[in-house]
Amino acid sequence: MAEKGVPHAAGGEEGPVPRYWLGAAAIIGCAVALSLSGKLGWQHLSLLVLLWTCLAPQEGPRRFMRDWWPMVSFWLAYDMMRIFSASLFPRVAVDPPFRLESRLFLAPDGTLWPFYFTRWMSRHAGEFYPRVVSGFCNAVYLSHLFGIPVILLVLWLRRSQLLFRRLVWSLTLLHALSLAIYLLYPAAPPWWVYENGSLQPSAQHSMPSGYARGSPLSGLFDLSPNRFAAIPSLHAAYPLLLTLVLVLHGSKPRWIALAAVYTASMWFACVFLNQHYIIDLVIGAGLVFPALFVAARIKSLGS
Repeated sequence: MAEKGVPHAAGGEEGPVPRYWLGAAAIIGCAVALSLSGKLGWQHLSLLVLLWTCLAPQEGPRRFMRDWWPMVSFWLAYDMMRIFSASLFPRVAVDPPFRLESRLFLAPDGTLWPFYFTRWMSRHAGEFYPRVVSGFCNAVYLSHLFGIPVILLVLWLRRSQLLFRRLVWSLTLLHALSLAIYLLYPAAPPWWVYENGSLQPSAQHSMPSGYARGSPLSGLFDLSPNRFAAIPSLHAAYPLLLTLVLVLHGSKPRWIALAAVYTASMWFACVFLNQHYIIDLVIGAGLVFPALFVAARIKSLGS
Protein backbone atom coordinates (compact mmCIF):
# COMPACT_ATOMS: atom_id res chain seq x y z
CA MET A 1 0.00 0.00 0.00
CA ALA A 2 1.30 3.46 -0.83
CA GLU A 3 2.47 5.51 2.11
CA LYS A 4 0.13 8.47 2.61
CA GLY A 5 1.53 11.85 1.79
CA VAL A 6 4.71 10.37 0.35
CA PRO A 7 5.65 11.65 -3.10
CA HIS A 8 7.04 9.29 -5.67
CA ALA A 9 10.55 10.72 -5.49
CA ALA A 10 12.92 8.80 -3.24
CA GLY A 11 14.55 11.96 -2.00
CA GLY A 12 11.40 13.49 -0.56
CA GLU A 13 9.77 16.10 -2.82
CA GLU A 14 8.76 15.66 -6.40
CA GLY A 15 10.82 17.83 -8.72
CA PRO A 16 12.39 17.92 -12.16
CA VAL A 17 14.36 14.77 -12.96
CA PRO A 18 17.53 15.47 -14.95
CA ARG A 19 19.16 13.31 -17.57
CA TYR A 20 21.90 11.17 -16.07
CA TRP A 21 24.82 11.64 -18.42
CA LEU A 22 27.37 10.16 -16.02
CA GLY A 23 25.23 7.05 -15.59
CA ALA A 24 24.86 6.77 -19.36
CA ALA A 25 28.63 7.05 -19.79
CA ALA A 26 29.18 4.30 -17.19
CA ILE A 27 26.73 1.98 -18.95
CA ILE A 28 28.35 2.62 -22.35
CA GLY A 29 31.78 2.05 -20.79
CA CYS A 30 30.65 -1.31 -19.39
CA ALA A 31 29.31 -2.35 -22.79
CA VAL A 32 32.55 -1.37 -24.51
CA ALA A 33 34.68 -3.21 -21.94
CA LEU A 34 32.53 -6.35 -22.23
CA SER A 35 32.70 -6.20 -26.03
CA LEU A 36 36.48 -5.76 -26.11
CA SER A 37 36.93 -8.70 -23.72
CA GLY A 38 34.62 -10.94 -25.76
CA LYS A 39 32.19 -11.24 -22.83
CA LEU A 40 29.28 -9.29 -24.31
CA GLY A 41 26.25 -11.58 -24.52
CA TRP A 42 22.57 -11.51 -25.38
CA GLN A 43 21.72 -10.78 -21.75
CA HIS A 44 23.45 -7.43 -22.09
CA LEU A 45 20.62 -6.11 -24.24
CA SER A 46 19.35 -4.96 -20.83
CA LEU A 47 22.07 -2.28 -20.96
CA LEU A 48 20.04 -0.55 -23.66
CA VAL A 49 17.07 -0.37 -21.29
CA LEU A 50 19.26 1.09 -18.55
CA LEU A 51 20.71 3.60 -21.00
CA TRP A 52 17.19 4.65 -21.91
CA THR A 53 16.34 5.23 -18.22
CA CYS A 54 19.27 7.67 -18.07
CA LEU A 55 18.46 9.69 -21.18
CA ALA A 56 14.77 9.18 -21.95
CA PRO A 57 12.92 12.35 -23.00
CA GLN A 58 10.15 11.50 -20.53
CA GLU A 59 10.75 11.95 -16.80
CA GLY A 60 9.10 8.62 -15.89
CA PRO A 61 11.96 6.35 -17.00
CA ARG A 62 14.53 8.76 -15.54
CA ARG A 63 12.84 8.45 -12.13
CA PHE A 64 13.76 4.77 -12.24
CA MET A 65 17.46 5.56 -12.56
CA ARG A 66 17.21 8.26 -9.88
CA ASP A 67 15.75 5.81 -7.36
CA TRP A 68 17.44 2.58 -8.44
CA TRP A 69 21.01 3.68 -9.16
CA PRO A 70 22.51 1.87 -6.11
CA MET A 71 21.04 -1.43 -7.34
CA VAL A 72 22.08 -0.72 -10.95
CA SER A 73 25.61 0.05 -9.78
CA PHE A 74 25.86 -3.33 -8.08
CA TRP A 75 24.43 -5.20 -11.07
CA LEU A 76 26.96 -3.56 -13.36
CA ALA A 77 29.89 -4.07 -10.96
CA TYR A 78 29.07 -7.73 -10.40
CA ASP A 79 28.55 -8.39 -14.10
CA MET A 80 31.90 -6.81 -14.93
CA MET A 81 33.56 -9.54 -12.87
CA ARG A 82 33.11 -11.88 -15.85
CA ILE A 83 35.95 -9.97 -17.54
CA PHE A 84 38.57 -10.90 -14.94
CA SER A 85 37.05 -13.71 -12.84
CA ALA A 86 39.39 -16.28 -14.45
CA SER A 87 42.34 -14.36 -13.01
CA LEU A 88 41.01 -15.17 -9.53
CA PHE A 89 41.17 -18.95 -10.09
CA PRO A 90 44.69 -19.42 -8.66
CA ARG A 91 43.54 -17.75 -5.42
CA VAL A 92 40.25 -19.64 -5.01
CA ALA A 93 40.02 -21.14 -1.50
CA VAL A 94 39.18 -24.80 -2.02
CA ASP A 95 40.33 -26.65 1.11
CA PRO A 96 39.83 -24.10 3.94
CA PRO A 97 36.02 -23.77 3.63
CA PHE A 98 35.74 -27.56 3.29
CA ARG A 99 37.85 -28.15 6.40
CA LEU A 100 35.92 -25.60 8.45
CA GLU A 101 32.60 -27.08 7.38
CA SER A 102 33.88 -30.55 8.28
CA ARG A 103 34.63 -29.38 11.82
CA LEU A 104 31.31 -27.62 12.37
CA PHE A 105 28.52 -29.24 10.36
CA LEU A 106 28.65 -32.98 9.72
CA ALA A 107 25.74 -34.99 8.33
CA PRO A 108 24.59 -38.26 9.99
CA ASP A 109 26.77 -40.38 7.70
CA GLY A 110 29.91 -38.42 8.60
CA THR A 111 30.01 -36.43 5.35
CA LEU A 112 29.00 -32.82 4.77
CA TRP A 113 25.33 -31.97 4.39
CA PRO A 114 25.61 -30.79 0.74
CA PHE A 115 27.32 -34.09 -0.15
CA TYR A 116 24.78 -36.07 1.89
CA PHE A 117 21.85 -34.61 -0.03
CA THR A 118 23.59 -35.06 -3.39
CA ARG A 119 24.18 -38.75 -2.69
CA TRP A 120 20.63 -39.14 -1.41
CA MET A 121 19.31 -37.69 -4.67
CA SER A 122 21.55 -40.02 -6.67
CA ARG A 123 20.10 -43.03 -4.87
CA HIS A 124 16.48 -41.89 -5.29
CA ALA A 125 16.65 -39.94 -8.56
CA GLY A 126 13.80 -41.86 -10.20
CA GLU A 127 11.38 -41.59 -7.30
CA PHE A 128 8.50 -39.13 -7.18
CA TYR A 129 9.09 -37.47 -3.80
CA PRO A 130 12.80 -36.71 -4.32
CA ARG A 131 11.99 -35.24 -7.74
CA VAL A 132 9.39 -32.95 -6.14
CA VAL A 133 11.89 -31.83 -3.50
CA SER A 134 14.54 -31.24 -6.16
CA GLY A 135 12.12 -29.26 -8.33
CA PHE A 136 11.04 -27.14 -5.39
CA CYS A 137 14.64 -26.42 -4.39
CA ASN A 138 15.61 -25.50 -7.95
CA ALA A 139 12.67 -23.09 -8.18
CA VAL A 140 13.50 -21.47 -4.84
CA TYR A 141 17.21 -21.22 -5.66
CA LEU A 142 16.61 -19.62 -9.06
CA SER A 143 14.13 -17.14 -7.54
CA HIS A 144 17.20 -15.37 -6.14
CA LEU A 145 17.68 -13.83 -9.58
CA PHE A 146 14.35 -12.00 -9.63
CA GLY A 147 12.82 -12.21 -6.13
CA ILE A 148 14.29 -9.08 -4.54
CA PRO A 149 14.14 -6.99 -7.77
CA VAL A 150 10.44 -7.86 -8.20
CA ILE A 151 9.69 -6.98 -4.57
CA LEU A 152 11.54 -3.68 -4.96
CA LEU A 153 9.69 -2.95 -8.20
CA VAL A 154 6.31 -3.56 -6.54
CA LEU A 155 7.24 -1.26 -3.66
CA TRP A 156 8.49 1.40 -6.07
CA LEU A 157 5.37 1.27 -8.24
CA ARG A 158 3.11 1.37 -5.18
CA ARG A 159 5.08 4.32 -3.84
CA SER A 160 6.05 2.60 -0.58
CA GLN A 161 9.16 4.72 -0.67
CA LEU A 162 10.31 4.44 2.95
CA LEU A 163 10.38 0.65 2.83
CA PHE A 164 11.89 0.81 -0.66
CA ARG A 165 14.71 3.07 0.54
CA ARG A 166 15.37 0.94 3.59
CA LEU A 167 15.77 -2.13 1.42
CA VAL A 168 17.82 -0.44 -1.29
CA TRP A 169 20.34 1.20 1.03
CA SER A 170 20.73 -1.81 3.32
CA LEU A 171 21.29 -3.92 0.19
CA THR A 172 23.87 -1.38 -0.97
CA LEU A 173 26.07 -1.95 2.08
CA LEU A 174 25.54 -5.71 1.82
CA HIS A 175 26.60 -5.58 -1.84
CA ALA A 176 29.70 -3.48 -1.14
CA LEU A 177 30.88 -5.85 1.59
CA SER A 178 30.16 -8.91 -0.57
CA LEU A 179 32.02 -7.57 -3.61
CA ALA A 180 35.06 -6.81 -1.47
CA ILE A 181 35.08 -10.34 -0.05
CA TYR A 182 34.58 -11.92 -3.48
CA LEU A 183 37.72 -10.13 -4.68
CA LEU A 184 39.82 -10.70 -1.56
CA TYR A 185 38.73 -14.26 -0.79
CA PRO A 186 37.22 -16.13 -3.76
CA ALA A 187 35.90 -19.42 -2.41
CA ALA A 188 34.91 -22.72 -4.01
CA PRO A 189 31.35 -23.96 -3.45
CA PRO A 190 30.78 -27.55 -2.29
CA TRP A 191 29.86 -28.85 -5.76
CA TRP A 192 33.44 -28.12 -6.87
CA VAL A 193 34.98 -30.10 -4.01
CA TYR A 194 32.45 -32.91 -4.46
CA GLU A 195 33.48 -33.32 -8.09
CA ASN A 196 37.14 -32.31 -8.05
CA GLY A 197 38.48 -32.69 -4.53
CA SER A 198 41.30 -30.24 -3.82
CA LEU A 199 41.91 -29.43 -7.49
CA GLN A 200 42.33 -25.73 -8.17
CA PRO A 201 39.93 -24.33 -10.79
CA SER A 202 41.42 -23.09 -14.05
CA ALA A 203 40.31 -21.32 -17.19
CA GLN A 204 40.03 -24.75 -18.84
CA HIS A 205 38.02 -26.32 -16.03
CA SER A 206 35.63 -24.31 -13.89
CA MET A 207 32.19 -25.69 -14.75
CA PRO A 208 30.30 -28.43 -12.93
CA SER A 209 29.97 -31.71 -14.78
CA GLY A 210 26.88 -32.94 -12.98
CA TYR A 211 24.23 -30.83 -14.71
CA ALA A 212 22.69 -31.78 -18.00
CA ARG A 213 23.14 -29.21 -20.73
CA GLY A 214 19.98 -27.12 -20.94
CA SER A 215 18.98 -27.63 -17.30
CA PRO A 216 18.10 -24.50 -15.25
CA LEU A 217 21.25 -24.64 -13.14
CA SER A 218 23.43 -25.31 -16.18
CA GLY A 219 22.09 -22.14 -17.78
CA LEU A 220 22.69 -20.25 -14.56
CA PHE A 221 26.34 -21.36 -14.47
CA ASP A 222 26.79 -20.33 -18.11
CA LEU A 223 25.58 -16.81 -17.34
CA SER A 224 27.30 -16.38 -13.97
CA PRO A 225 30.03 -13.70 -13.92
CA ASN A 226 31.83 -15.47 -11.07
CA ARG A 227 31.37 -19.17 -10.23
CA PHE A 228 33.59 -18.95 -7.17
CA ALA A 229 31.75 -16.39 -5.08
CA ALA A 230 30.47 -18.84 -2.47
CA ILE A 231 31.45 -16.68 0.52
CA PRO A 232 29.36 -14.82 1.50
CA SER A 233 26.13 -16.37 0.23
CA LEU A 234 23.84 -13.64 -1.06
CA HIS A 235 21.25 -16.38 -1.55
CA ALA A 236 21.19 -16.63 2.24
CA ALA A 237 21.56 -12.92 2.97
CA TYR A 238 18.84 -11.53 0.68
CA PRO A 239 15.77 -13.24 2.18
CA LEU A 240 17.04 -12.83 5.75
CA LEU A 241 17.63 -9.12 5.21
CA LEU A 242 14.17 -8.81 3.67
CA THR A 243 12.60 -10.52 6.69
CA LEU A 244 14.41 -8.34 9.23
CA VAL A 245 13.74 -5.10 7.35
CA LEU A 246 10.04 -6.00 7.26
CA VAL A 247 10.16 -6.51 11.04
CA LEU A 248 11.98 -3.19 11.49
CA HIS A 249 9.45 -1.46 9.25
CA GLY A 250 6.49 -2.82 11.22
CA SER A 251 5.03 -4.68 8.26
CA LYS A 252 2.04 -6.96 8.61
CA PRO A 253 2.77 -10.31 10.31
CA ARG A 254 1.69 -12.32 7.28
CA TRP A 255 4.36 -10.67 5.10
CA ILE A 256 7.01 -11.23 7.77
CA ALA A 257 5.97 -14.89 8.11
CA LEU A 258 6.05 -15.37 4.34
CA ALA A 259 9.55 -13.83 4.15
CA ALA A 260 10.72 -16.07 7.02
CA VAL A 261 9.42 -19.19 5.24
CA TYR A 262 11.15 -18.05 2.06
CA THR A 263 14.39 -17.58 4.02
CA ALA A 264 14.23 -21.10 5.46
CA SER A 265 13.39 -22.54 2.03
CA MET A 266 16.31 -20.73 0.38
CA TRP A 267 18.78 -21.86 3.02
CA PHE A 268 17.65 -25.46 2.63
CA ALA A 269 17.78 -25.24 -1.18
CA CYS A 270 21.34 -23.86 -1.12
CA VAL A 271 22.58 -26.85 0.86
CA PHE A 272 20.35 -29.47 -0.78
CA LEU A 273 21.52 -28.49 -4.27
CA ASN A 274 25.19 -28.63 -3.22
CA GLN A 275 25.62 -24.94 -3.99
CA HIS A 276 26.70 -23.69 -0.56
CA TYR A 277 28.21 -24.93 2.65
CA ILE A 278 26.34 -24.01 5.80
CA ILE A 279 29.24 -21.72 6.76
CA ASP A 280 28.63 -19.75 3.53
CA LEU A 281 25.08 -19.11 4.72
CA VAL A 282 26.19 -18.15 8.22
CA ILE A 283 28.75 -15.65 6.89
CA GLY A 284 26.12 -14.20 4.54
CA ALA A 285 23.77 -13.85 7.51
CA GLY A 286 26.51 -12.11 9.48
CA LEU A 287 26.72 -9.36 6.86
CA VAL A 288 22.99 -8.76 7.16
CA PHE A 289 23.33 -7.07 10.54
CA PRO A 290 25.52 -4.11 9.53
CA ALA A 291 23.22 -3.74 6.52
CA LEU A 292 20.21 -3.75 8.85
CA PHE A 293 21.82 -0.89 10.80
CA VAL A 294 21.63 1.19 7.62
CA ALA A 295 17.92 0.40 7.28
CA ALA A 296 17.35 1.38 10.90
CA ARG A 297 19.00 4.76 10.29
CA ILE A 298 16.48 5.61 7.58
CA LYS A 299 13.52 6.85 9.59
CA SER A 300 12.03 9.20 7.02
CA LEU A 301 12.37 9.96 3.33
CA GLY A 302 14.73 12.80 4.18
CA SER A 303 17.21 10.50 5.96
